[in-house]
Amino acid sequence: MVSSKRRDDAMRKEAALKENGSYNEGYKNVTAALFQGSPFFDPQDIVQVKYEMLRSVTNDEKSVTEAAKEHGFSRVSFYRNQDMFDKGGLEALVPKKPGPKGANKFHKSGKEFVVNYLKKNPGAKATEIARQMETSIGLKVHPQTIIRFIEKKTGD
Repeated sequence: MVSSKRRDDAMRKEAALKENGSYNEGYKNVTAALFQGSPFFDPQDIVQVKYEMLRSVTNDEKSVTEAAKEHGFSRVSFYRNQDMFDKGGLEALVPKKPGPKGANKFHKSGKEFVVNYLKKNPGAKATEIARQMETSIGLKVHPQTIIRFIEKKTGD
């Protein structure tokens, strides 16, 4: 029987893992013996699972195929994680947040281009503007980005 404190701690840990992006959605696929019934090894902690997968090939002399399967990964994922670990250590195994990684490339010069182009060519389509922008200033953006900018600018 699991104590109330242990259950509360597990719920807090799960919430923390979800919050920091380290929750392993596929934890039920982790069959490695190390993660079965252990209070320390947690199959819901993706960083720990990835690390132990890599370690099991090196230290336990398991095959890549066996280690990947036991830890809920494909062989391709094993090699991808091994490469990330080799280049960046444990921190590299922490999942990166999804979404844009930096400043939007549709910056001031792109916005100015759209405004000026529409002044000279009222009613121009976004695809035409995108094509002209790439040709004129070398900035390639999706026409939908231009449409969103125009709608935002005009309040539509």
